[in-house]
Parts: sequence; structure tokens; C-alpha cells
Amino acid sequence: MRDMWSDFRAKLSSRKNFTLVPLPLLQEEVFENARRKRSKYDVIAVNMPWLGEAVTRDVCRPLTEYLEKSEINPLDFHPNIWATGSWNKIQYGVPIYCTIETLAIRKDLLEAYKLQAPSNFDRVIEVGRQLHQPHRGLNGVVWNAARGMPIAHSFMFFMGCCGSAVINLPTARLYMDYSQLSGEQMRPRLATEAGRKTLDFMHRLLSISPPDILDIDWNRGLEYFMTGHSAMAYTWTMRAARFEYDIRSAVKRKVEYLAHPHGPGGTSVSPIGGFLLIIPHSLPPERAKLAFEAISWMASPAAMKEHVKNGFPVAPRFSVSADPEAAASTPIVRFVDRLAKKNKLQNWQRPPIPEYHLVEEILGCEIYAALTGEISDQEALERAQGRIDKIMREAGYY
Repeated sequence: MRDMWSDFRAKLSSRKNFTLVPLPLLQEEVFENARRKRSKYDVIAVNMPWLGEAVTRDVCRPLTEYLEKSEINPLDFHPNIWATGSWNKIQYGVPIYCTIETLAIRKDLLEAYKLQAPSNFDRVIEVGRQLHQPHRGLNGVVWNAARGMPIAHSFMFFMGCCGSAVINLPTARLYMDYSQLSGEQMRPRLATEAGRKTLDFMHRLLSISPPDILDIDWNRGLEYFMTGHSAMAYTWTMRAARFEYDIRSAVKRKVEYLAHPHGPGGTSVSPIGGFLLIIPHSLPPERAKLAFEAISWMASPAAMKEHVKNGFPVAPRFSVSADPEAAASTPIVRFVDRLAKKNKLQNWQRPPIPEYHLVEEILGCEIYAALTGEISDQEALERAQGRIDKIMREAGYY
């Protein structure tokens, strides 16, 4: 993301006109900016799961009037990806960057040990155990297990592999209007069999992970795999691009990208992530029009194709994915395009409800405590269930 925004700076203006902050600080700044009488920014990038809260707290303005007169074609976007910017049938954000959580695996090691790529939780552990050789500097798997946002994401994704969202969503639906959720649909579903199976899998992952897995950040985990010290990695495709492009990569063209292997009672689907470009609600109308012109350029097929060619492997437009030059630049483009055509890309694992960041915060604390052994799995699930249930009751859902 840093490189992509650097590219925008070079094409649009000077460095001082762009503000780049880490994801947790971005969340704070997005909602702090909404409290200002006039926005400090013309355009803001928000994480996809924040949309519900952004709309209900008047962070962003509707884009309807601008889209009607623009060249942005919603049909050029995968429906699930375009829908990440929609709330109550109104478009508030344009997907600028899409990333998919994938299981990256060293295909050269699979061939050397005559192993099949894993398709379910048990096979992930079996393959990981056979390749986990710490005495040789090789770990079975790296994944996002640090306290807070990283481990909360992992729990939600793995629980999704068990066929269940963290709240009572109808996960079988291809498309969902999260603005219409109410009542029992907002009730947390953590102290369940799916929750227990998820934590069991995470404990088993620990046994084939680096010893510092509960403390390392996203970048350190990426380094383990990229430098040849891990056989598998659960990672976002935006980070996995470095496997193919970083000059320090020891795994270039040696990686196979898989949809998330399924758990008990679930299917193999891949979580969608990424960013939406929004126009702040407090931006004056004359500035808002100019802001949308900038969004139109940044989200154009031509701009996205350049990003793909320069190492950003997932553009949310069909026209870019179908471009032969873009597809040839990295195997990730073809991998994601296959998943999209099979409707294997979903975002219900991290439902963009107004209470999302509170759910994430609670899971990041309680699930981490379970994996460190501070509390039992059942206690962690019950505590998380109780805390989220209290939030939903106070919000008046039931």
C-alpha cells in the first residue's frame, strides 16, 4: 500500500498532499476527522469492514450524484467487491484496492516430499508437521497471531472456514445487505462448536509455527516465508506480491496460492479485504466534486492496470483481470480471478456492521488470552460472547 500511494503522489502531486498512517491509526484519524467542522482531507481510504460505522457516524457522503455522471462502471467490478462500498443500497465508497486472504505454500517442497496441497484443517496440520523442521530453520506455517487486530482477523477467517460468522448471519447467501441486519442476526455466535473447533485449529497451528508467532507483526511473518524459513503462510495477497517481486525473495515462482482450506462443517472460501475511497461528509460541495474526479482517476482501469504491472496483484475490475499483460505479471491475478468466477470471495467473515471495530477489539484480546494459556478456550469464547452480547443489547438490536 505504501508503494501504491507513493505512485499516486508521483502522478498527482507532491508528497505533502498525501497522509499515510498505519491501519490502527488510520481508524482513529478517520473518525476524528468526522468530528471536525471541515475535513482535513478531500479523499479518505477506509478499510472495507469499517463502512457500516462510517455511514452511521456521518463520516462519508453518498456518491450517487457523482456516479450517475461518471465513467465508473459498477458492472466492471466483481459484485461482492463493488458491494463492499454499498450501505442501504447507496454507494458510499469505490473499491480502490482489493486483497484476498490466501494460504501460500511452497510447491517445490510439496514436490520434494511428494505431498498434496492441503484442502482442509487436518491436512494443513499434517503437511505442516511433515515440513516443520526447526533444526534446519524451516517452520511449518506462519500466520497472523499477534494480539489485537491480527489475531482477531485470523479467528474470524478460520471460523468462517467452519461455516460460521461471528454473529448470526445467513452465510449461505452470495450477497448480503448488512444495513438490514436486525434482531437475532446481530447476536454473537462464539461459544459454539464452530468457535471451539476454530480455537482448536489455532492451537494446533502453534505447534508448527515459529516460537515467536504470538508476538510478531504482519511484516515479520511475511519475512519468514519470503526468506525460505516457512513452508506455508496465511497472508493477504497484497503482501504476497513481495514473494514474486522483492529482490530478496527466496521463493519467487515457487509458491502456490490456495483458497482457505475448510474446517469442520465449512467450505473453502476466501475473505475479501482492501480499501474504499470515500468523500468526507464535511467536505464542501465544490471540493467534493473535485475529490470524486480524483477517485475516478485512481480507480480507473488504466491506473489499476499500472498497479498490477508494478506488483499490486489484485485489482477489483474484471477488465483489468482479463488483460493478458496484467495476468502474465503474477500468478496471483489468475488465482483471484478463478476464485471470483466461482463466487469464492466473501466478506461476511468480517461483517461491516457499525459495531465491527468493537467486535474486533474484543476478539483481539480474548482469543489471544486463550492461545497464550492465560484462560481456557471455553472461558475465552464465553467472555467474548458476553462482551459482544452486551454491546448488541445496548445498541438495541434485541
